[in-house]
Amino acid sequence: MTSSEAKLALLPYRPGALDATEPEMAEALALTQQDAELGRWFEEHCAYQDAVRRKFRSLMPPADLKERILAERKIVRPQFSWQKPAVWIAVAAVILLFAGLAVMLTRPAAPDRFADYRARMVRVALREYRMDIVTNDMTQVRQFMAQRGAPADYEVPAGLGRTKLTGGGLLKWRGNPVSMVCFDRGDKQMLYLFVLDRTVVKDAPPASPQVTKVNKLVTASWTQGDKTYVLAGPEEPEFTKKYL
Repeated sequence: MTSSEAKLALLPYRPGALDATEPEMAEALALTQQDAELGRWFEEHCAYQDAVRRKFRSLMPPADLKERILAERKIVRPQFSWQKPAVWIAVAAVILLFAGLAVMLTRPAAPDRFADYRARMVRVALREYRMDIVTNDMTQVRQFMAQRGAPADYEVPAGLGRTKLTGGGLLKWRGNPVSMVCFDRGDKQMLYLFVLDRTVVKDAPPASPQVTKVNKLVTASWTQGDKTYVLAGPEEPEFTKKYL
């Protein structure tokens, strides 16, 4: 994960308000301890969020603000008295609100394209993510996923189905469950099948597998029914012909 990718992953982070155990968030948080510049950016990000939260919590409108507003409406040519504390508080609240909205609107949006999802899954595979269930029984893997709300009625390609199953794991992407099914191709190299609901990504791949090399792995991506699939593994000749 690069520093820029970590910043995008950490944008939704709010101190004390978000579970930092999600793999992508945890990886980004760990990187803040290794990258000094990223660490300083993250400290400023958290400080800004805390400051905004304190400001909003400190804004207490006067108890008689409604009556004052109604009274002002009775005047044909209203003249504001800038010496009145209530007016200052109201103006400050509006300015702070618009300033906060401006900051949020100008910040880059969190990644939500299919390419972002695929890159994230490849990073998981390269980290040798620990499986949540270790078994060579696909029925047990499906039951594990179904019990946790993850895709369980996925279709395993015929070629991949002839490869030894080793287990699976539950991942999350933008809060949505992802089923990771792991296979051993026989030379101490793993193949990973990631399954996600197709409605989660804006630009899901077509039914015909799209082959792309991402980082150190080759990937095949396709959509079948209501599921989007990504198969990732070490590069080898006739990858798709062998496993799809």
